[in-house]
Amino acid sequence: MPNVENIKKKILNNIVYFILCAYLSIIFGYYFVVLDAGYILGGDSVRYIEGARDIINFKLPDGKGTGYLGYIIFISIFQYFKLNLTWVILIQVILTFLSSLCIYKISKKLSSHTFAIIVLSLYLFYLPLQKWNFYILTESIFICLIIFILYFSLFFKAKYIPLLFFLIFFYIIFKPHGIILIPSLALSLLTWLYLKDKLILFYLAIVFFSFLFFPFLFLLNLNLENVLLLLNLDLENENIISLVANMGIIWGYESNNNYLEFVIPDNFNNNLISYFSFLKSNISTFTIAFFKKVWFFLFRIRPFYSDLHNLYIILFNLFYWPAALFGFFKMNKKDNIGVILMYYLVILYTLAVGLSWADWDGRFSLYILPIIFIFAGTGFYNIKFLKRKMLMLEEKYLNNY
Repeated sequence: MPNVENIKKKILNNIVYFILCAYLSIIFGYYFVVLDAGYILGGDSVRYIEGARDIINFKLPDGKGTGYLGYIIFISIFQYFKLNLTWVILIQVILTFLSSLCIYKISKKLSSHTFAIIVLSLYLFYLPLQKWNFYILTESIFICLIIFILYFSLFFKAKYIPLLFFLIFFYIIFKPHGIILIPSLALSLLTWLYLKDKLILFYLAIVFFSFLFFPFLFLLNLNLENVLLLLNLDLENENIISLVANMGIIWGYESNNNYLEFVIPDNFNNNLISYFSFLKSNISTFTIAFFKKVWFFLFRIRPFYSDLHNLYIILFNLFYWPAALFGFFKMNKKDNIGVILMYYLVILYTLAVGLSWADWDGRFSLYILPIIFIFAGTGFYNIKFLKRKMLMLEEKYLNNY
């Protein structure tokens, strides 16, 4: 009679392959049967396609297209070789598959094989995340890029430096949100140097980043449209103060309880000084709005979704969010620069939304959702470890008694 424990162990060791095969079967089943090997165009798809044509003709994309240069270059490769856009979908699926291997290995390093499997399953079978594979939009690859960056940071070796530089640069130019990686990396490096007790390098880095910060802030202040580009808006005749005051908690959602009464000064400039002065004069209203925006950003429910849609999201939230919060505070290897980067990405993306507004369909939160899943895996692992430790203490107490 076969050993039950050996069978369980064998299944557990090979379950990753079963999960990956199931994922590919579902994805390609949908791709070839439902989509008929096609693709889905979103509202911004035409901009990317036209921008790719400009690139092929040795011209820079016009207008907002410059903020998505990375994805436009990606699309232009297919157009240059006269490949149908269905190939874009195929590559996006392959990159998602590769990123899933990375997220599994990251989770395994930070928790265990068992909980890495849970994280892998969350990543591959959370439909609001995976549906973007089939769109000619930036989301799918943008999410994959940050997972690759985290993987090569967490398992850092000197030979990875050129690849990391390429991934970081491509992430930054891929879409306007990529600019958040710049302060995240700077703060991660400073924190890592401090935790490693490399104080001389730490102080030198502070001086270096301080010199870089003020020119960056000056340029940002002169051209605040770069901030608004993060929000994917038409910037013509707009300014940051009127947008924050009038666009509400969720962008595009027209409801009385979505908007708050801000006091807008009569004379103001479209710069950072005016923006912070505006926030100071509306501090109580702004604080309420901030936490509402963060709520919708992190938990992804929307008042205009169907009950079934919101129920699906809530059930997932109830499963992974308590563990993610626990894992956020009990994360292992906190002195690893890849782990530090995960913290800063979550914090700065959340702050960016709190200072602006939650997007309509929750796409912005998808950029950090794989990191939240990794925190959840660590949380599950530490809950199990804590439970085991409590049982050992209880047993020790009973034996002494």
